[in-house]
Amino acid sequence: MLFVEGEIMDKNEFFQSLEEIVVDPLFIGNNMQDIAEETANNTWSMSISKELATEIVVEDFMDFFRRVMTNRREQIRGSNNRDGMLFYIWFDWQSAQIKFSLISDYDTNLPFGCEIEIIHKLEPIIWEFLRFPYHDGFRFEEVRDDDQMEEDVKGETLKVCLLKINK
Repeated sequence: MLFVEGEIMDKNEFFQSLEEIVVDPLFIGNNMQDIAEETANNTWSMSISKELATEIVVEDFMDFFRRVMTNRREQIRGSNNRDGMLFYIWFDWQSAQIKFSLISDYDTNLPFGCEIEIIHKLEPIIWEFLRFPYHDGFRFEEVRDDDQMEEDVKGETLKVCLLKINK
């Protein structure tokens, strides 16, 4: 569970704390040169404790992301953006965070420096996040500093859920 001002946060309090993400304003660029600024301004991340992960179900996050997408769709429709935006979500296991971002749809690649697999369903990303055994950190004994681990990481493909939000 998360702590807020010395108190343990339950599932409902956790999702209430995410309300500011639901209504955050988007930065919508004017052209391809604004993609980096969009990435910097339109990326959010969330982490949970292992205990809280056992309380939350996939549908809880699906409801949260539906509300986020509704808000972003309204912002995009009220903007000067003609092409819509790409809404993409991934699980970053190194930081134990689920992350999402939006960039304008200029037929560009997503800004990842690794091999990615595009999927169009959000549930597998959420499921992977909730099942992750190291929400409270990696145990020291399990951290390896060797060439094999580096090769294992290089061989991993990052699953990214990609959804298009049209103007």
